[in-house]
Amino acid sequence: MSARTMQPTLGTTLFYAGLGVAAGAVVGLLGMGLVRTGPALVPGLGAGAANQLQIMGLPLAPDTQAYWYMARAGGIVAYLLLWLGSLWGVLMSTKLAKGLYAFGLHEFLPILAMVFATLHALVLLGDHYIGFDLLQLAVPFTASYRPMWTGMGTLALYLGTALAASFYVRRLIGRRTWRLLHYATYGVFALALAHGLMAGTDSTLPLVRWMYIATGASLLFVTLVRIFSLSGGPSGGPSGKRIAVRENRSLAR
Repeated sequence: MSARTMQPTLGTTLFYAGLGVAAGAVVGLLGMGLVRTGPALVPGLGAGAANQLQIMGLPLAPDTQAYWYMARAGGIVAYLLLWLGSLWGVLMSTKLAKGLYAFGLHEFLPILAMVFATLHALVLLGDHYIGFDLLQLAVPFTASYRPMWTGMGTLALYLGTALAASFYVRRLIGRRTWRLLHYATYGVFALALAHGLMAGTDSTLPLVRWMYIATGASLLFVTLVRIFSLSGGPSGGPSGKRIAVRENRSLAR
């Protein structure tokens, strides 16, 4: 089987895997929402279900901190996946990562990052400490909690979702447009980094703060390596030309 027939199959498989994770998250959130709104729908039903769930060890009480912890964990996972996808994309443009499955991983990581970012935002609706509502999470810079930095996270989610979707329309929009759009990944990462550092409650922890520093520095480092590798001669140098040819062949598949 040729690489041209394998790549769409791989991409489709990874795409549906991401949809499966998203569907599971939505079902879980709907289930938790039913437990919380049960008393208003059927008197006594929601309270009884919540009591049984608490007996089973599931922290779904109205004032639980489980939503807050899940939102924080989902945000950090989304950020790390976004960093890994961005880093992998730069490495693909060099000789350090290549091949069909390398491209498939680069295609899948941003999708999974946006899935966890969406989960991060939706779970906040269940937390009553800050009291986010859907409008504050959907419209940038309208949140009651650190509106500027929270709004940057919303913008990162929207732009990142558009970039993840661009993998499936790159033949329609053309290689040049897709490549120019793809450079916006750096903007998405910068927005996510600023959001995590300034709006994340865990950013005061030394381990988390050093995680942000290490991920940002590593992406900057490989980007500079990539830039210098393309400036080896008057017209980009032989190595830069080989990299460009390899990228063009990958995008043409």
